[in-house]
Amino acid sequence: MTEGPRRVTELGITVMPEYVQSDGVQRILSQLTDLARATSVTTSPYVVARAAEGTGHREPPADGGAGRQRLLDRPLFGEPEIWMTTSPSFTPDAGLYESSAYRPPAPDALTEAEGAQVGAFLTAAADRGLDTWLQIQAAIPPCHRVQFGGPAPGDECLRPDGSALRGRVDNNASLAAPGLRAYVRAFVTDLCRAYPQVGGFKFDWPEYPVYHFDALFFDFNPATARFAAGLGLDFEALRRGTLELLTKLSDGSARTARIDVGSFGSFRASLLACCPVLEDLLAFRTAIVEDYAAFLRQTVAEASGGTKRLFLQCFPPPLNLATGFDLTRAGAHADVVGVKFYTMHWPMIEADYLAALTLRADLDPRAVARALSRLLALSPDAPRDPDAIRYPAPDEPHAAADSDLTAKMRAARAQVPQGTQACGITHGYGPLEDVVRRFRAVAAGADGAVHVNRYCYLSDPKLHAIGQLVARPESQPA
Repeated sequence: MTEGPRRVTELGITVMPEYVQSDGVQRILSQLTDLARATSVTTSPYVVARAAEGTGHREPPADGGAGRQRLLDRPLFGEPEIWMTTSPSFTPDAGLYESSAYRPPAPDALTEAEGAQVGAFLTAAADRGLDTWLQIQAAIPPCHRVQFGGPAPGDECLRPDGSALRGRVDNNASLAAPGLRAYVRAFVTDLCRAYPQVGGFKFDWPEYPVYHFDALFFDFNPATARFAAGLGLDFEALRRGTLELLTKLSDGSARTARIDVGSFGSFRASLLACCPVLEDLLAFRTAIVEDYAAFLRQTVAEASGGTKRLFLQCFPPPLNLATGFDLTRAGAHADVVGVKFYTMHWPMIEADYLAALTLRADLDPRAVARALSRLLALSPDAPRDPDAIRYPAPDEPHAAADSDLTAKMRAARAQVPQGTQACGITHGYGPLEDVVRRFRAVAAGADGAVHVNRYCYLSDPKLHAIGQLVARPESQPA
């Protein structure tokens, strides 16, 4: 087991509003402060009502179908899983959204009956000395939560052939879409007015998530063309070159290419030498993401009069290179950069890439699986049965190695610019010992600053075990 830091000095925990409704404000805050010794809390601006099975949204989410076996460690309304509908927790100002093609969900009787609990939770958390955050989706209108929305036609991320990718784990709009940006600007302004007590905003996926192989080749939405021009690139030539690369991947050329998979560094160098269009594509995506980070910074600053902080969440190295989230350049626009270690998702990524490469390029599945482990460090570098690469069950440890978790976090922290805080974000899904193992490994690379997603997977024993790793304030007796 990796040695953790001598002490964890910052612990944030995400508590979705349904638990505030189910368990009550003071009970949750007592759990967070007394058991876990948390220093910050995150929630979101919606409330829920229970629904008939198969209607609305399942909690916990199915993660694109791979996570249907997930159950809640902490019962919600007394159940290990529920179906629910949602409503906004506040009454949006309709006038703010007139310039956007998107509209926020309309308030209703649920908003009137339950909505005030979100504000009460934020106020009570601040009264206990906790930093407070509202988490919203960076590019999934109406931006309440991953499962609750998506882009309008015309605002979708597009592959080089002009098609959208359906059935994604994420459902991000193109970060360049004017309609998305107009909506986010209005939404943040609305939230600043509705929740003046909140300390800041966490934006999830302000990048091009790469859960799927085809998503590596976004984003040819016409709205992105200006970023190609800004780099001195011909947008249409970049699109055609990327499409030709995908064609060659399927015509047998990939089997004769000289790609060195000995290490990620040698792989990247040889891949770019063999496929120079990829260097332009990566620069293109990075420019879009950095511009979006700057847009979010400006939006939060203007909406709050400079009083709210900006927290951007991103994929860990080396996947952030593909998502376009340059930790130095995009990170310069944030107060905090959180590097996500949602390790139950990592086999999903490996399995999707494995399927795409073996299908498109007719490569040996075992060789591809081994190469993915070595290059991405999402699992140990060892021979693997491709059929065994799957989403872990609730009682199964995650494949990610301690040393890889710590190394990824250290690499990310080294790239975040001075003046921006870096922290790790771990996940509470999985058996107790494994959750604590992963927490310690990430904390070791994060210099003791860790946030945990989410309260629904954090049983009392997990909260207590994590709390034992958190340093008590100097004035608090042991």
